[in-house]
Amino acid sequence: MKNNRTTALLMLLVFLLVVAVVIIFLTGLERTPSTDNPYANVTVTPDPALPEETPPVETAATPAPTVAPTVAPTTAPVYFPPSTAAPVSTAAPVSTAAPVVNVPAAAATPTPTVAPLEEGGMLPAQQLIPAVPGVNTTTVGNPDGNEAGAPSGQTIPAGTVIGSGTFRSDTGTALNIHADWQAAVSGTNTVDVTVTVYADHYSLITYATPEALQISVDNQFVSLASPGIDYDGANGAAVTEINSRTFTVSLAAGEVRTIPVQVVWLYRGSYSGVDLTTIECGGGITVNR
Repeated sequence: MKNNRTTALLMLLVFLLVVAVVIIFLTGLERTPSTDNPYANVTVTPDPALPEETPPVETAATPAPTVAPTVAPTTAPVYFPPSTAAPVSTAAPVSTAAPVVNVPAAAATPTPTVAPLEEGGMLPAQQLIPAVPGVNTTTVGNPDGNEAGAPSGQTIPAGTVIGSGTFRSDTGTALNIHADWQAAVSGTNTVDVTVTVYADHYSLITYATPEALQISVDNQFVSLASPGIDYDGANGAAVTEINSRTFTVSLAAGEVRTIPVQVVWLYRGSYSGVDLTTIECGGGITVNR
């Protein structure tokens, strides 16, 4: 029994000793400086002569500017003040018409119905219609072959007129043509025959048409243009030139000739209700020198 106590006491002392050694060991470890860093326990004293370093101040990052969206300008409405101009008078005009006078009614002017002229087209010479008898007038030279007043046997100067006259059509309407002709000496054995054609009419409307006027003199044939005519008949009867041409024919000194002349106007319309495809005039002219 006594041995057991002694043993227990010894073991307690040994345990306490071991605990004390462990505590001393652990305390020594905490106070022992580290040999890994020789400068671990070095205390740095700042030099008062040197300026104290100021730790850098961290600056916050400058945020990128935010661009505001561009807004289209808004145009303010333009204000127009109400007009202060005086209103325009709309009073009815005062009639200045002359008093009505009873005038006897005049004879009605025939109103033509005109079809547009067709382009081109010529009548063969054998289809030319002879002029109506009794509507032609002719003036010729002296029967002895000389111009009036020229002594017999003398040469007639060039340009001397040795004959003239007029052919007229007769359509039975107020629309007709007439052809004035004139013969003049042009050379030793030639004369110039000039034919000028006119339209006799009241109100008339036609279109300009090429080759609408055909003239034949001594078997010489030409087609000429017809002009446009626009006449309302306000001034009564009118005469409008259609075209003209000069032909040279043979005629020796002392010779007397009858020269055929034929004129055709390709009207191709109607006048006063009468169809007039063509209007013709012509005949024979007798000249001597």
